[in-house]
Amino acid sequence: MKNLRIKLLLSLIAFAVILVAVISYVNRQILVDDIEKQVARNRILIENHILTDMRAVDNAHFYFDKNMSDKMEQELRTLKNYYRENTNVASWDLQQMKNKHDMDIYIVDQTNTVIYTTFDKDIGLNFSNCCQRFSALLNERRASGGFYTDGIDISTTTGEYRKFGYLATEDKKYLLELSIDLLKDPVFQTFNFEKTSEYLVAKYVDLVEVQTINAGGVFFNDSKSKRITVQEQSQQFQKYFELAKKKMKPMEYQKELDHGYIETHLFLPYEAETVRGESSKRIVYVKYGNFTKIEALQKNSKQFWILLAIALVTAFVMLLVINKILSKTIHLATFDPLTGVYNRATYIRKVDSLIKKRKVNRPALLLIDLDNFKQVNDQFGHAEGDHILIGTARILKKVVKKDGFVVRFGGDEFAIVLYDTTEHHMQQIAEAILTQIRTLKFEGHAIEKWSVLSVSMGGAIYHHTEDTEMSLFERADKALYQSKNAGKDQYSSYTEVAADEDTRI
Repeated sequence: MKNLRIKLLLSLIAFAVILVAVISYVNRQILVDDIEKQVARNRILIENHILTDMRAVDNAHFYFDKNMSDKMEQELRTLKNYYRENTNVASWDLQQMKNKHDMDIYIVDQTNTVIYTTFDKDIGLNFSNCCQRFSALLNERRASGGFYTDGIDISTTTGEYRKFGYLATEDKKYLLELSIDLLKDPVFQTFNFEKTSEYLVAKYVDLVEVQTINAGGVFFNDSKSKRITVQEQSQQFQKYFELAKKKMKPMEYQKELDHGYIETHLFLPYEAETVRGESSKRIVYVKYGNFTKIEALQKNSKQFWILLAIALVTAFVMLLVINKILSKTIHLATFDPLTGVYNRATYIRKVDSLIKKRKVNRPALLLIDLDNFKQVNDQFGHAEGDHILIGTARILKKVVKKDGFVVRFGGDEFAIVLYDTTEHHMQQIAEAILTQIRTLKFEGHAIEKWSVLSVSMGGAIYHHTEDTEMSLFERADKALYQSKNAGKDQYSSYTEVAADEDTRI
C-alpha cells in the first residue's frame, strides 16, 4: 500500500513536471519568436530614423549656413590680402584677428602641420601623420587656390562639432583655415543629431548607444573633454568599422557577455547628398542590447516555477483524492478483510520478491491450520468462528513481531513468512504459538469456544538457489500434514519429515 502510494505520487509529479515543462517550452519558443520579430521591426525603425534625421540635419545646414560660409570666405580673403602685405605669419596677432569675427584661425604649412592657431589644442597637429586622406584633400585645396567649406565636421583633437573653411595663400606656402563652434549656431541647435540619438536611446529599451564617426575614425561628441577615436577601440571594432567604410554597407558583430547578455555592434554607413569635404561620408555606430529578451525570459522562467508549484500542489491534492477513492479497494486487494493480515495474492508477491532479492538471508514458511474449526462454526455459529479467526491472527502477529509477516490463505489456514531464520528459531516461534493457543483453551475468557481447537503447523526453510515460492510451500505443506497425521496440536519441520522418509527407504 505504501509503495503504491509512493509510485502514484511519483507518477503524478512526473506528469506534472513534464506537462508544465512542455507548456513552458512551447510558450518560451513562441515568446522568443515574437520578441525577435519585434526587435527586428524596432531595428528597422531605429535605423531608418537615424539615417533620415542625419540627412535632415545635413540638408538643413546646407540650406541655412550660406551666410556662415559667406562670412568665412570673406574673412579668409581678408587674411589672404593681409598675407600679401605681411608674409611673416609668426608676427600676426591671431587673437586680435579672432576677436573681430569670433572664429578660430589656423595657419597650416606645406607639411599640413598647424603651426599657429587660436585653438590651442590643435597647435602642432600634423594631418599627414593622423589623417592621410584628409591631408591629401588639403594638398588638393592648396594647389587649387580656391575657397572651400565643409559641412558638419569635428575637431580632430577634441571631437567637438565645428565648421571649417579653407583658402590657400597665393604662393601656396600656407593654407589659411577658419573654424566655428557649431554649438553656438542656432541652426545646429535646432537640427542637432545628438538630440535624435538621445531621444532614440530613451525610447527603445534595447538601444544602448548611437554615435557618429567621421571617415578619419574620430567620434562626433561635444560632451567629452578629449576626442575618442576608432583606434582606441577593440580590434574587432576597428575591423568592422573599416569594412563598413570600405564597402559602404552595414556591418555588425555580436559579443556575448555574462548572464545571457548579448551586445550587437552595428556600423551603418552614411553619405551626405551634397558632398562637402571629408565629413560627407560617416559611419553611424549603433550598439544594441537584448534587455527585452532577457527580461521576458526571466518572467517566463518565473511563470514556469509558479506553474510547477501549482502543478505539484495539484498532484498532492489528486493523490489525496485518488487515495481516498482507491484506499478501500487497495486495502481489500492487499489484506484479508476479516483478520487484517495479508491475503494470498500479497503473500505470493512478497515471497517472490523476497526470494529474488535474497543475499545471505534464509527465508522460511510456516503453515498453520486450526484443527476442528468446523466444530466451532457448527456449535457456536459463524460469527463466533470469525472471532476465533481474528483472535488467531492477533496471536500470530504478536508472536512473529518484526521477524516476518502473517498471511491468511482462507478459511482456517494461516501462514507466517520469516525473513531470515534457522530451524531452531522457527521451532521457537511454533512453540510460542502452541503455548498461546493452549493457554486460551484452558485459561482464556472463552474456554468453551477454544476447547475443541488446536493448531497443526509445518515449516520449511529456503535451501537451494532454484527454490521458488511453490517449492517452499510444498515442503511446508508436507510438514503440516505430518503434524496432522501424528495427532495434531504440534509442529513439524520439513527437515524432520525428509529424514523420516529417508529412514523408511
